[in-house]
Amino acid sequence: MAIPSSNNKTALITGINGYIASVLGFQLLQAGYSIRGTTRRISSAEPLLKGPYAPYIDRVKIYEVPDMTIAGAFDEAVKGKSQFPHPPHSPHSQCVNGIFHTASPIDFSLKTYAQMVTPAIDGTNTLLYSSLKAGPQLKAVVITSSVIAAVDPRTDPYTFTESDFATSYLTQAQKDLQENRPSSAGILYAASKSAAESAVWKFRSEKSPSFALSTINPAFVTGPPVSLPETGEKLNETLKPIYNMLSGATKTISPASGTGSSVDVRDVAYMHIWAYEHPEKSDGERYIACLGTGPPQAQADILREYFKEKGDEKALEKIVVGNPGEDYVGYNKETGKVESVESTPERPRVSGEKAQREMGFRFRSFKESVIDTAEALRPLL
Repeated sequence: MAIPSSNNKTALITGINGYIASVLGFQLLQAGYSIRGTTRRISSAEPLLKGPYAPYIDRVKIYEVPDMTIAGAFDEAVKGKSQFPHPPHSPHSQCVNGIFHTASPIDFSLKTYAQMVTPAIDGTNTLLYSSLKAGPQLKAVVITSSVIAAVDPRTDPYTFTESDFATSYLTQAQKDLQENRPSSAGILYAASKSAAESAVWKFRSEKSPSFALSTINPAFVTGPPVSLPETGEKLNETLKPIYNMLSGATKTISPASGTGSSVDVRDVAYMHIWAYEHPEKSDGERYIACLGTGPPQAQADILREYFKEKGDEKALEKIVVGNPGEDYVGYNKETGKVESVESTPERPRVSGEKAQREMGFRFRSFKESVIDTAEALRPLL
């Protein structure tokens, strides 16, 4: 494949070695951008630099940011020189035209408000205040939020949209903190996303930055990563369920919970780039990234259908059967095929229609996303 020529634009991506961030970086490089990436340890970016980013190495610069909660932590990445050696023709002096703040990984091993919620707020503010120092060429800052920042617990068939702001998880986490009571990792994660996004809109209201500011709120993300870890156990949290099904580690299928919403990582990356490239439209906007529902049973049904059609009995025998067609609409019991994956009428759901309408694209189907993910993960099996 021919390497596209540079478009003389530079984008900064925080947490470059993350799942969404690394796919986003790859798409930007393919489109001709130069990228700057931050990571807590330079060494963690090596798999990208020696793998998918290698053909574009003269357009990639890496910055080490050990603690993104420290004031000024992103200043050098926004305007300074790279800490990673590159050929002399790299655009070291080029200022950033766009910033993508993705650095807030899902880590359910974190147990306290101080470990998860406070750093999410502080890290977001640190990035935003560094952005003020970028210069007039900075056109847009796009923040990776989460659909959980729009979804409160409900059991009725309500449709969540960008006009919904979740408050219950943050309220619960704050109450637990005040009463010196532990919160579950799930509550803390949801609270961190709500709190961080609130910080975004507070910053925009108080500082009126010259650059556009928007959020992308992804649902549960699947889709092929651009780089694989050494083992399946080191995959990010949203890819592990599919890996565990493929490896045979999953013995029973968990029931669908909440909205069960899902989206492909390639579409999430596209949405980030669109928001940056259309600052006049995206400024002040939230965009939910969600193709619809994607319950565990649908994953199993899709994988079993796929490997059965391929005649791969070895792969097929590892995938738990469960109760085909449960928790979603679209399974044909006569043919054993997944014709579509739609929410059951009684469940709450999340709408990604705004993004499709305004950005002019259609989300990949859940079936396509699961199959592409499975093929990408097979080297780890």
